[in-house]
Amino acid sequence: MVSKIKGQIQKKLNSICFDKYTEEVERQMDCYRQWYLHNEGWKNARYQKANSDIVIFADRDGIVEEKAAEVVAAFFREHPWVQIAYGDEDCLDENGRRCNPWFKPQWSPDTLDSFQYFGHFFAVRKELLVEMDPLQEKGGYASGTALRDGENCAADLGLQGWEGCLTDCGSEDCHRLLLALTKKVTERRWIRASEEEKAIAPIGKVLIHMKKEKADAERKEKEFSLPAVFYTQACAAEISIIIPSKDNPEILRTCISSVREKTQLETASGARLSLEIIVVDNGSNNPNREKIEQMAQEFGFFYLYRPMPFNFSTMCNLGVERAKGDFLLFLNDDMEIIQPDWLLKLLEKACLSHAGAVGAKLLYPDSDLIQHAGITNIKAGPVHKLLKHHDKKSYYHGQNRHIYDMIGVTAACLLVERKKFEEAGRFFEGMAVSYNDVDFCFTLHELGYYNILRNDVTLYHHESLSRGDDNLSDEKWVRLLQEKDVLFDRHPSLKSFDPFYSRNLAVHSSLYYPNFMYEFEKRDYYTQVREWKGKEPSIWENGCLTVNVEHARKERKLEFTERDDVYWIEGWSYVLGMDNCRYQRELLLHGAKGKTYRTQVLSRYRDDVAAILPEQTNVELSGFVCRIPKRVLPKDTYTIAMLAKDRCSHQRLYQKTESQITFC
Repeated sequence: MVSKIKGQIQKKLNSICFDKYTEEVERQMDCYRQWYLHNEGWKNARYQKANSDIVIFADRDGIVEEKAAEVVAAFFREHPWVQIAYGDEDCLDENGRRCNPWFKPQWSPDTLDSFQYFGHFFAVRKELLVEMDPLQEKGGYASGTALRDGENCAADLGLQGWEGCLTDCGSEDCHRLLLALTKKVTERRWIRASEEEKAIAPIGKVLIHMKKEKADAERKEKEFSLPAVFYTQACAAEISIIIPSKDNPEILRTCISSVREKTQLETASGARLSLEIIVVDNGSNNPNREKIEQMAQEFGFFYLYRPMPFNFSTMCNLGVERAKGDFLLFLNDDMEIIQPDWLLKLLEKACLSHAGAVGAKLLYPDSDLIQHAGITNIKAGPVHKLLKHHDKKSYYHGQNRHIYDMIGVTAACLLVERKKFEEAGRFFEGMAVSYNDVDFCFTLHELGYYNILRNDVTLYHHESLSRGDDNLSDEKWVRLLQEKDVLFDRHPSLKSFDPFYSRNLAVHSSLYYPNFMYEFEKRDYYTQVREWKGKEPSIWENGCLTVNVEHARKERKLEFTERDDVYWIEGWSYVLGMDNCRYQRELLLHGAKGKTYRTQVLSRYRDDVAAILPEQTNVELSGFVCRIPKRVLPKDTYTIAMLAKDRCSHQRLYQKTESQITFC
């Protein structure tokens, strides 16, 4: 009888463990679901009825939100200066589950020129359509075709709600209609990048749900095709290339020889670009100086030798003083040209009146690893998009394929019209090492220009793959934070804000996740630590518990206002041949000075581990994360171990690893 009762109790406990485990797996598997559960309270709000002043274009294959028309009407009422607005969207998979959200940036003229980024739901003031008189238009933008594709749209532009115009928003005709409409608006007034009252704007809410198969097919077609650029050709111009360099003669030779040998200078109209190269050296040693002087004779560039402490901004500004060109190209000495029309394509955009800085996609040499695909300004500050991701894959609606407007591009390759460079006050020399190019791009943005990345221009950047924050000394890290503070003192409105990176996207990452953070991702979420007072844990070691520590290091604070650095331990573990949903885990840190501490861990969803362990039971949450503030533990070197306790019995399992972490 007692045995039967124990069995029933254990069965009940196991069921409870499994239910909690399954619930957490589902929660961590679907970050987007967590996002919309936390962010779509607007669906419960009351709105006024939509009026006939707005015409909404919605894709005929999409499912429009019930209150979409009212939301749009409210948006236009609250923003009377807006003429065109577009909604966010997502997909429905074969089970009707929402997935693949597409969160849109603020008005991006060059992005729209490259592809129809407004997506499958947008709205236009009726008076703008009437002003264009599309039904009577013949030829030209062919916008009438796009309208006639809609049901009853051409017959009655005044129909209320989203039913006013159902069309194929993914069509070329629809794209051309939007180009015509936005051109009409921008001709009426120049919509500066920094203006709060823009006439073209995102609504910022998910208003339509597309069938996943259709959206995937459209995306595949567009993301891997050449950008649909409707601008004409590069203007004939004189270009000055300015290259800061010191003690890198061989790397510099690769850069300049590739510029001279591979750059196409003749435009489509037959005009020829004029090109000069200026190398600014802040103090190479004598042997290297002599090599560069000989190189200057060989390749025909001007060599400006000016010994001084390194200051990237000062060096670039010195080069500009010597430059004769109408356009300035700032180029790192470790760049290599691999595409003949690279300069012509950059110039096509830099010639435009609204263009600020124009940059290229940079790859690590002889690879498809991305070093730079534009700059995103997240909560931690400016970061490189898609750093060290493979370029053979297209990311988030062609972020590494199409031409995109963005908050900044790197000065490793940056082209700008000289008069705009002077208007921006040149490079600010108060930041010697970091963020000077970002500061320059921010200034251009605030002046009303659009900084542009051409993903159809690719160069090699011979920057080391191992370069990163881990290689910075404490002194250099403090300088980095100081220069970041200077950046946002100069541009306070851009702190934690990027108009070309939706607020619905993750503030802690530049990889286009929904803006929802699990506990293990939060920088201010710490695991509890206590001194171990129990038995010698090795008595529970039997080889059944496998532990893999992937990271064990200090995570530096990102702001001076943060209280402390954090020590971060991450990895995965499982109990061989057992149901892993039953086990509660904690880390034991064995100090070299004799004391042991125990700390909680947060479980993390790891589908990669589940894929390599198909024979094990419930290992989807095998990942673990531990975040310990620096001040909590005494200075010491700790060996990492794990203790796993079965919630349904008294079983304990222990495994010591070879991984260590030093608190200092």
